[in-house]
Amino acid sequence: MKHDLLIIGGGLSGLFAACVASRQGKKVKILSYGESTLTIGSGIIDVLGYDDDGNFVANPIEGIKNVAKHHPYAKVENDVAKKALQTFMEIAKAENYPYMGDVNRNRWIPTALGNFKPTCLTPYSMNSDLLFEKKHILVVGFEGMKDFYADMVAKNLKKDFEEKKSITSLVIKSDLVNSRDLRDISSIDIAFWLEHEEGFNSFKNQLKPYVTPDTVIVLPAVLGLDPNYDLLDRLQQDLKTTFIEVFSLPPAITGLRLNKMLVSYAKKCGVEIIKKAKVIAAEVVDNKCKSVIVESHGRQKKFHADDFILATGGIYGGGLIAGIGSLKEPIFNIDIEVPEVQTDWSDKKLFSKGKQLFAQFGIEVNNNLVPITKDGKQIIDNLKIVGRNLAGYDFCYEKSGNGVVLITAYKAAMDLCKVVR
Repeated sequence: MKHDLLIIGGGLSGLFAACVASRQGKKVKILSYGESTLTIGSGIIDVLGYDDDGNFVANPIEGIKNVAKHHPYAKVENDVAKKALQTFMEIAKAENYPYMGDVNRNRWIPTALGNFKPTCLTPYSMNSDLLFEKKHILVVGFEGMKDFYADMVAKNLKKDFEEKKSITSLVIKSDLVNSRDLRDISSIDIAFWLEHEEGFNSFKNQLKPYVTPDTVIVLPAVLGLDPNYDLLDRLQQDLKTTFIEVFSLPPAITGLRLNKMLVSYAKKCGVEIIKKAKVIAAEVVDNKCKSVIVESHGRQKKFHADDFILATGGIYGGGLIAGIGSLKEPIFNIDIEVPEVQTDWSDKKLFSKGKQLFAQFGIEVNNNLVPITKDGKQIIDNLKIVGRNLAGYDFCYEKSGNGVVLITAYKAAMDLCKVVR
């Protein structure tokens, strides 16, 4: 069966591109192999937190105008970038899991270490404005959970707020410690516990003595596994106080919720998602991709489409394969230019003041997100590259990860739909 658009990769970029294209009436199929990094990610949308010199960017949309010419944002018109983020917020709202924030303003949100980082859009459960509004901050951890230390978070928050606020910590006990089979308790365990009435009441009753009307409670992202705010709303109503979730180490529930939300929306739009579909090669004739070959259960099958989007991720996600002095995109056999000496791929100082070279490795594209050779010639005319497959940016340094993913996915999908902007 032939589709209008075939997307390789079921992460954030693949899912969002599918949602955008299907909204325009395209017949879309996603080929996904394994769990994407989205399911363990933060679930927040960093657009651009810092420029190349490490300066804070107050307005990410304006900041995009000043990126270097090889950056993915340089391939996208400013109004398209803004529309991409607005479309994401529309989808989130339609799925009853609205995000908050302003595409023209970065906000500071707390991390699991108790320090602050800039971001643009977050779930409503991460409303960091409350930290600055309330007089008392109560940091809540959970016994046996080693990915979030309430006392350390409280200590670091005190450094930022100095003597301006009362900041204390509390550890909640549960019966999970005795039933965990000698393994650490994860945020998923806590969320599952809170979703049951016994766990919910135990948590609420342990908190009650420490809550005042002017208290904000900071805790890891554990308020439910599904993309909704039911647990948050119920707790705030019962305890007459406010809560802030912070993203913690993987598995991060905020990323899991985001994945569920986009999968739900995509399916409602008629997107077909094929899981455990390992794409191993592509059939390219006269600079045009005719089909891709999928290997599953020892058998191979061809999938045909008019257009293709590659959204398999970077080195971390397995979308790019590193060798000794080499880097390659394996499906379309695209070689990526890298230093021959592997030690030259990175700064010897892990936490250097500049970008890491290896983080900027990826596929070079033109302004249409079509892969190109060194001299600018298109490699495959009906293929677009999005997200972490792209060259030219260090998402960790810039705090731009999910922003690049959403914005390039939106541009690729809308261009393929031949939408007149």
